[in-house]
Amino acid sequence: MSECTTLESEPQTSSMHRWLAVLSLACGTFILVNTEFLPIGLLSPIAHALGVSEGQAGWAIMLPGLVAALAAPLLMLFSRRLNRRTLLLMLSGSIIVSNAIAMFAHSFPALLLGRFILGFGVGGFWAFAIPAGRRMVSEAQGARAISLISAGVAVGTVAGVPAGAFIGELFGWRMAFTMNTVLAVAVFVYQWFALPSLPAKNSLGLGSLLTVAKIKGVRRGLIIGIFMASAQFSAYTYLEPWLRFQVRLSASDISLLLMCYGVAGLIGTFLTEVTVREFGVRRAFLGNVLLLALSVLIASQVSSSVTAASTLVILWGLAFGALPVCLNIWIYQASPAMFESGSALMVCVFQIALACGAFFGGVLADTQGTAAAFILGGVLALLACVSIFVSHPQQSRVTGP
Repeated sequence: MSECTTLESEPQTSSMHRWLAVLSLACGTFILVNTEFLPIGLLSPIAHALGVSEGQAGWAIMLPGLVAALAAPLLMLFSRRLNRRTLLLMLSGSIIVSNAIAMFAHSFPALLLGRFILGFGVGGFWAFAIPAGRRMVSEAQGARAISLISAGVAVGTVAGVPAGAFIGELFGWRMAFTMNTVLAVAVFVYQWFALPSLPAKNSLGLGSLLTVAKIKGVRRGLIIGIFMASAQFSAYTYLEPWLRFQVRLSASDISLLLMCYGVAGLIGTFLTEVTVREFGVRRAFLGNVLLLALSVLIASQVSSSVTAASTLVILWGLAFGALPVCLNIWIYQASPAMFESGSALMVCVFQIALACGAFFGGVLADTQGTAAAFILGGVLALLACVSIFVSHPQQSRVTGP
């Protein structure tokens, strides 16, 4: 039986209930991104309070990525028969614990402990949430479900990073984590009532991961994901210090611009379903990665112009909002029957690339300045463009509902 079997055979599950369940997963990605990227908007105050540099504080972004890279395939292997509803609730619970630990952390190692726990939630939720949501709807509505769940990334960027920066400026960075803990509890309760039972369809093992890795379109998607994630997070992790110290924006202006970045990302996320349907995933993917590369590279050279820098950051957000959707659709088109296994591998390589990008971007930010981290991100994004140009998911286009 296919891993991606939908709930079409269960008439007692109404269409409204299915979409409410999908929405609960979108809320899960929202709180996940809120938590994973919250330190980005608070990097300077966290570094000052805990006695580390901004580059070292970037480890709070790097560590969850490393843990998530290991957690995604391990959870796939050790949760073979576990009901996906139970698994997703456990992963949402880990996000609550992570926020609570960060809220009370009085040393950098304590903060990293919470971020370590978060890594399991990140790796597992990204590996299972989108395939689970894809199962809940019809084949024709699959791209819409993926877009909705992925929209949590953009909404988390809208509400999480800028709101965290604003709250941190007014009440301190711990209050930002406190409010995030409350939101995580609310999302957990929503999922408890909304998610239907989702029995594991196959007893997945190491063989499934190895099999899907042999599929040419999946391998190409993973390579693209490596360049894409490392490009984004070698630059985005240090966006707040760049805006604060290079562009010289005030705290309120940084919060506003980060919110504009997130709004643009949300627009990009929902436009992707249309662009993929009209132009195919390869062209949509290539266009957005190229926009990301140009925005980051040019931004590294125009920090003296507030208007130019702000415009480029918004274009950057528009581009990146589309990329997680494109990558998930690419992996699905390459292997629809093994989407859950492909998703686990994608999370693994994506999070490793995220961690490496944050780490090497941090080294450059500390030694050469944040503009150097942006240049690294732009070059890696251009490599992602080349990878897309010479690749193809080898499946038909996603059809609209």
